[in-house]
Amino acid sequence: MRRSLFIAAFVAGFAGGCFLRPVPAPGFRSACKTDNDCQALDCKGNSISLDAAAALIVGCDDPAVLTDPTKGLAFRQTCVADLCEYSCTLATFATDCPETEGFQFCLNNVCATICGAGDPAEYDIKDNDGFCTSPQTCIPFGEGGVDLGQFGALSGALSQGFSRLPEGAGLCGTRCDARDAQPCAPGEYCGGALCLPDCSNPEATPCGDGSICLAFGGFSSCLVTCDPAQTGACGTGEICVAGINICQPSCIGEDPIVCADGFYCDPDLGICLPPGEDATTDDATTDDATTADATTAGTT
Repeated sequence: MRRSLFIAAFVAGFAGGCFLRPVPAPGFRSACKTDNDCQALDCKGNSISLDAAAALIVGCDDPAVLTDPTKGLAFRQTCVADLCEYSCTLATFATDCPETEGFQFCLNNVCATICGAGDPAEYDIKDNDGFCTSPQTCIPFGEGGVDLGQFGALSGALSQGFSRLPEGAGLCGTRCDARDAQPCAPGEYCGGALCLPDCSNPEATPCGDGSICLAFGGFSSCLVTCDPAQTGACGTGEICVAGINICQPSCIGEDPIVCADGFYCDPDLGICLPPGEDATTDDATTDDATTADATTAGTT
Protein backbone atom coordinates (compact mmCIF):
# COMPACT_ATOMS: atom_id res chain seq x y z
CA MET A 1 0.00 0.00 0.00
CA ARG A 2 1.24 3.47 -0.79
CA ARG A 3 1.58 6.56 1.36
CA SER A 4 -1.32 8.29 -0.40
CA LEU A 5 -3.72 5.65 0.89
CA PHE A 6 -3.31 7.04 4.40
CA ILE A 7 -3.51 10.73 3.53
CA ALA A 8 -6.63 10.27 1.39
CA ALA A 9 -8.98 10.53 4.36
CA PHE A 10 -7.26 13.68 5.59
CA VAL A 11 -7.31 15.34 2.16
CA ALA A 12 -10.98 14.48 1.73
CA GLY A 13 -11.77 16.10 5.07
CA PHE A 14 -9.82 19.28 4.34
CA ALA A 15 -11.17 19.57 0.81
CA GLY A 16 -14.72 19.19 2.08
CA GLY A 17 -14.34 21.70 4.91
CA CYS A 18 -15.66 25.20 4.30
CA PHE A 19 -13.11 27.20 6.29
CA LEU A 20 -12.79 30.06 3.84
CA ARG A 21 -15.42 32.30 5.45
CA PRO A 22 -14.16 34.00 8.62
CA VAL A 23 -16.51 34.35 11.56
CA PRO A 24 -17.39 38.05 11.95
CA ALA A 25 -18.49 37.90 15.58
CA PRO A 26 -16.73 36.53 18.69
CA GLY A 27 -17.12 32.77 19.09
CA PHE A 28 -18.10 32.25 22.70
CA ARG A 29 -18.36 28.90 24.49
CA SER A 30 -20.68 28.02 27.37
CA ALA A 31 -19.15 27.11 30.72
CA CYS A 32 -19.74 23.61 32.05
CA LYS A 33 -18.80 21.12 34.73
CA THR A 34 -20.24 17.98 33.11
CA ASP A 35 -21.59 17.00 29.69
CA ASN A 36 -25.12 17.52 31.05
CA ASP A 37 -24.43 21.27 31.11
CA CYS A 38 -23.99 21.28 27.34
CA GLN A 39 -26.33 21.08 24.38
CA ALA A 40 -26.80 19.49 20.98
CA LEU A 41 -28.11 20.55 17.59
CA ASP A 42 -30.90 18.80 15.75
CA CYS A 43 -30.81 18.57 11.96
CA LYS A 44 -32.82 21.75 11.66
CA GLY A 45 -30.15 23.63 13.60
CA ASN A 46 -32.12 24.02 16.84
CA SER A 47 -30.23 23.91 20.15
CA ILE A 48 -31.63 21.16 22.34
CA SER A 49 -30.74 19.52 25.65
CA LEU A 50 -28.73 16.31 25.70
CA ASP A 51 -31.74 14.56 27.25
CA ALA A 52 -33.82 15.56 24.22
CA ALA A 53 -30.97 14.56 21.90
CA ALA A 54 -30.90 11.04 23.35
CA ALA A 55 -34.33 10.37 21.85
CA LEU A 56 -33.37 11.47 18.33
CA ILE A 57 -32.13 9.52 15.31
CA VAL A 58 -28.37 9.98 14.96
CA GLY A 59 -27.55 11.65 11.65
CA CYS A 60 -29.53 13.67 9.14
CA ASP A 61 -29.90 11.21 6.24
CA ASP A 62 -32.62 8.92 7.59
CA PRO A 63 -35.86 9.21 5.56
CA ALA A 64 -37.79 10.18 8.68
CA VAL A 65 -35.28 12.96 9.39
CA LEU A 66 -35.38 14.22 5.81
CA THR A 67 -39.13 14.60 6.27
CA ASP A 68 -38.79 16.24 9.70
CA PRO A 69 -35.26 17.51 10.51
CA THR A 70 -36.18 17.96 14.18
CA LYS A 71 -36.15 14.15 14.51
CA GLY A 72 -32.43 13.89 13.75
CA LEU A 73 -29.34 14.61 15.85
CA ALA A 74 -26.67 16.52 13.92
CA PHE A 75 -24.08 17.55 16.55
CA ARG A 76 -23.51 16.94 20.25
CA GLN A 77 -21.33 18.92 22.66
CA THR A 78 -19.18 17.54 25.45
CA CYS A 79 -17.61 19.31 28.42
CA VAL A 80 -13.90 19.79 27.71
CA ALA A 81 -11.75 21.80 30.14
CA ASP A 82 -14.88 23.45 31.60
CA LEU A 83 -16.17 24.64 28.22
CA CYS A 84 -18.87 23.07 26.04
CA GLU A 85 -17.12 21.96 22.86
CA TYR A 86 -17.78 19.95 19.71
CA SER A 87 -15.16 17.20 19.60
CA CYS A 88 -13.52 16.50 16.25
CA THR A 89 -10.63 14.91 14.40
CA LEU A 90 -8.45 16.41 11.68
CA ALA A 91 -9.71 13.84 9.18
CA THR A 92 -13.41 14.41 9.84
CA PHE A 93 -13.75 18.02 11.01
CA ALA A 94 -15.87 18.86 7.94
CA THR A 95 -18.63 16.67 9.36
CA ASP A 96 -17.75 16.98 13.07
CA CYS A 97 -17.98 20.77 13.28
CA PRO A 98 -21.23 22.71 12.72
CA GLU A 99 -20.29 25.39 10.21
CA THR A 100 -23.61 27.13 10.86
CA GLU A 101 -22.33 27.86 14.38
CA GLY A 102 -19.13 29.39 13.04
CA PHE A 103 -16.80 26.41 13.58
CA GLN A 104 -14.42 26.01 10.67
CA PHE A 105 -11.51 23.82 11.72
CA CYS A 106 -10.41 21.18 14.23
CA LEU A 107 -7.78 22.54 16.62
CA ASN A 108 -6.36 20.11 19.17
CA ASN A 109 -9.39 17.80 19.11
CA VAL A 110 -12.14 20.44 19.36
CA CYS A 111 -13.92 22.53 16.73
CA ALA A 112 -12.47 26.03 16.44
CA THR A 113 -13.63 29.43 15.29
CA ILE A 114 -11.50 32.01 13.49
CA CYS A 115 -10.36 35.02 15.49
CA GLY A 116 -8.92 38.31 14.32
CA ALA A 117 -10.68 38.28 10.96
CA GLY A 118 -12.00 41.75 11.70
CA ASP A 119 -11.02 44.83 13.69
CA PRO A 120 -11.50 44.09 17.44
CA ALA A 121 -12.65 47.69 17.94
CA GLU A 122 -15.72 46.97 15.81
CA TYR A 123 -16.82 44.50 18.47
CA ASP A 124 -15.81 46.63 21.44
CA ILE A 125 -13.07 44.22 22.47
CA LYS A 126 -9.46 45.01 23.31
CA ASP A 127 -7.57 42.61 21.06
CA ASN A 128 -7.87 39.38 19.11
CA ASP A 129 -8.03 37.32 22.31
CA GLY A 130 -11.37 38.99 22.91
CA PHE A 131 -12.82 36.98 20.04
CA CYS A 132 -12.34 33.86 22.18
CA THR A 133 -13.72 32.59 25.48
CA SER A 134 -11.25 32.62 28.37
CA PRO A 135 -9.07 30.70 29.07
CA GLN A 136 -8.85 30.18 25.30
CA THR A 137 -6.78 32.68 23.34
CA CYS A 138 -6.39 33.63 19.71
CA ILE A 139 -3.53 31.47 18.43
CA PRO A 140 -2.26 33.30 15.32
CA PHE A 141 -1.39 31.59 12.07
CA GLY A 142 2.33 31.34 11.50
CA GLU A 143 5.52 30.08 13.08
CA GLY A 144 5.14 29.49 16.79
CA GLY A 145 1.36 29.46 16.51
CA VAL A 146 -0.96 27.67 14.10
CA ASP A 147 1.93 26.79 11.81
CA LEU A 148 0.26 25.04 8.89
CA GLY A 149 3.65 24.03 7.51
CA GLN A 150 3.84 21.47 10.31
CA PHE A 151 1.16 19.41 8.56
CA GLY A 152 3.60 18.36 5.84
CA ALA A 153 1.79 17.05 2.77
CA LEU A 154 -1.43 18.71 3.92
CA SER A 155 0.07 22.17 4.46
CA GLY A 156 -0.54 23.39 0.92
CA ALA A 157 -4.29 22.78 1.00
CA LEU A 158 -4.60 24.29 4.47
CA SER A 159 -2.53 27.38 3.67
CA GLN A 160 -4.67 28.06 0.64
CA GLY A 161 -7.82 27.80 2.72
CA PHE A 162 -6.71 30.43 5.23
CA SER A 163 -4.64 32.62 2.90
CA ARG A 164 -7.20 35.43 2.64
CA LEU A 165 -7.25 36.16 6.36
CA PRO A 166 -5.51 39.32 7.62
CA GLU A 167 -2.18 39.23 9.45
CA GLY A 168 -2.64 38.35 13.10
CA ALA A 169 -5.74 36.23 12.51
CA GLY A 170 -5.81 32.76 13.99
CA LEU A 171 -7.95 30.18 15.73
CA CYS A 172 -9.55 30.28 19.17
CA GLY A 173 -8.23 27.50 21.33
CA THR A 174 -5.69 26.26 23.83
CA ARG A 175 -2.12 25.47 22.85
CA CYS A 176 -1.27 21.83 23.43
CA ASP A 177 1.94 22.88 25.18
CA ALA A 178 0.03 25.09 27.62
CA ARG A 179 -0.03 24.16 31.29
CA ASP A 180 -2.90 21.75 32.05
CA ALA A 181 -3.78 21.41 28.35
CA GLN A 182 -5.78 18.36 27.32
CA PRO A 183 -3.66 15.50 25.88
CA CYS A 184 -3.51 15.13 22.13
CA ALA A 185 -5.76 12.55 20.50
CA PRO A 186 -4.46 8.99 19.97
CA GLY A 187 -1.84 8.99 17.23
CA GLU A 188 -1.01 12.68 17.67
CA TYR A 189 1.81 14.49 19.45
CA CYS A 190 2.21 18.07 20.64
CA GLY A 191 4.39 20.06 18.26
CA GLY A 192 4.22 23.41 20.07
CA ALA A 193 0.79 24.95 19.69
CA LEU A 194 -0.69 22.14 17.61
CA CYS A 195 -1.42 18.47 18.04
CA LEU A 196 0.06 16.87 14.93
CA PRO A 197 -0.78 13.47 13.38
CA ASP A 198 2.13 11.02 13.58
CA CYS A 199 1.55 7.93 15.69
CA SER A 200 5.13 6.78 15.07
CA ASN A 201 6.45 9.78 17.00
CA PRO A 202 7.69 8.60 20.42
CA GLU A 203 5.83 11.50 22.07
CA ALA A 204 2.50 10.60 20.44
CA THR A 205 -0.50 9.49 22.47
CA PRO A 206 -0.81 5.72 21.93
CA CYS A 207 -3.42 4.42 19.52
CA GLY A 208 -6.65 3.30 21.14
CA ASP A 209 -7.90 -0.25 21.54
CA GLY A 210 -8.81 -1.90 18.26
CA SER A 211 -6.60 0.41 16.18
CA ILE A 212 -3.15 0.09 14.71
CA CYS A 213 -0.33 2.52 13.98
CA LEU A 214 0.82 2.22 10.39
CA ALA A 215 3.76 4.24 9.09
CA PHE A 216 4.52 4.58 5.38
CA GLY A 217 6.71 7.04 3.51
CA GLY A 218 7.11 9.44 6.40
CA PHE A 219 3.42 9.52 7.29
CA SER A 220 1.71 7.53 10.02
CA SER A 221 -1.79 7.26 11.42
CA CYS A 222 -3.90 5.25 13.86
CA LEU A 223 -6.35 3.22 11.80
CA VAL A 224 -9.17 0.95 12.95
CA THR A 225 -8.38 -2.71 12.37
CA CYS A 226 -10.93 -5.10 10.90
CA ASP A 227 -11.53 -8.64 9.67
CA PRO A 228 -12.46 -8.69 5.95
CA ALA A 229 -14.31 -11.96 6.49
CA GLN A 230 -16.61 -10.44 9.09
CA THR A 231 -19.82 -8.83 7.90
CA GLY A 232 -20.17 -5.26 9.11
CA ALA A 233 -16.59 -5.17 10.39
CA CYS A 234 -16.41 -1.41 9.85
CA GLY A 235 -18.76 1.46 10.50
CA THR A 236 -21.44 2.75 8.16
CA GLY A 237 -19.95 4.01 4.92
CA GLU A 238 -16.60 2.30 5.51
CA ILE A 239 -14.96 -0.75 3.97
CA CYS A 240 -12.43 -3.22 5.34
CA VAL A 241 -9.47 -2.95 2.95
CA ALA A 242 -8.30 -6.51 2.30
CA GLY A 243 -4.62 -7.22 2.73
CA ILE A 244 -4.01 -4.48 5.27
CA ASN A 245 -7.20 -5.05 7.28
CA ILE A 246 -8.05 -1.44 8.11
CA CYS A 247 -11.34 0.45 7.88
CA GLN A 248 -11.47 3.31 5.38
CA PRO A 249 -14.33 5.46 4.00
CA SER A 250 -15.71 3.75 0.92
CA CYS A 251 -16.49 5.33 -2.42
CA ILE A 252 -18.63 2.38 -3.54
CA GLY A 253 -21.72 0.62 -2.21
CA GLU A 254 -24.31 2.28 0.01
CA ASP A 255 -23.75 5.90 1.07
CA PRO A 256 -20.42 6.24 -0.80
CA ILE A 257 -18.18 9.23 -0.16
CA VAL A 258 -17.32 11.57 -3.01
CA CYS A 259 -13.60 11.50 -3.73
CA ALA A 260 -11.78 14.81 -3.26
CA ASP A 261 -10.57 16.72 -6.31
CA GLY A 262 -7.58 14.94 -7.84
CA PHE A 263 -8.58 11.52 -6.44
CA TYR A 264 -10.44 8.69 -8.14
CA CYS A 265 -12.53 5.82 -6.79
CA ASP A 266 -10.59 2.57 -7.13
CA PRO A 267 -13.15 -0.17 -7.91
CA ASP A 268 -10.99 -2.95 -6.44
CA LEU A 269 -10.08 -1.41 -3.09
CA GLY A 270 -13.28 0.62 -2.88
CA ILE A 271 -11.49 3.72 -1.59
CA CYS A 272 -10.27 7.02 -3.04
CA LEU A 273 -6.76 7.09 -4.49
CA PRO A 274 -4.77 9.75 -6.33
CA PRO A 275 -4.14 9.40 -10.08
CA GLY A 276 -1.34 6.98 -10.91
CA GLU A 277 -1.85 4.78 -7.83
CA ASP A 278 -2.73 1.17 -8.53
CA ALA A 279 -5.01 -1.09 -6.56
CA THR A 280 -2.25 -3.31 -5.22
CA THR A 281 -0.88 -3.35 -1.70
CA ASP A 282 2.58 -4.51 -2.72
CA ASP A 283 4.17 -1.53 -0.99
CA ALA A 284 2.76 -2.47 2.40
CA THR A 285 5.92 -4.15 3.56
CA THR A 286 7.14 -4.16 7.13
CA ASP A 287 10.28 -2.08 6.90
CA ASP A 288 12.09 -0.60 9.89
CA ALA A 289 9.52 2.18 10.21
CA THR A 290 6.52 -0.11 10.26
CA THR A 291 7.76 -3.14 12.13
CA ALA A 292 7.79 -1.33 15.46
CA ASP A 293 4.55 0.56 14.89
CA ALA A 294 2.27 -1.79 12.97
CA THR A 295 0.96 -3.49 16.07
CA THR A 296 -2.56 -3.52 17.34
CA ALA A 297 -3.10 -1.33 20.39
CA GLY A 298 -3.39 -3.34 23.55
CA THR A 299 -1.13 -6.15 22.32
CA THR A 300 2.19 -4.38 22.53
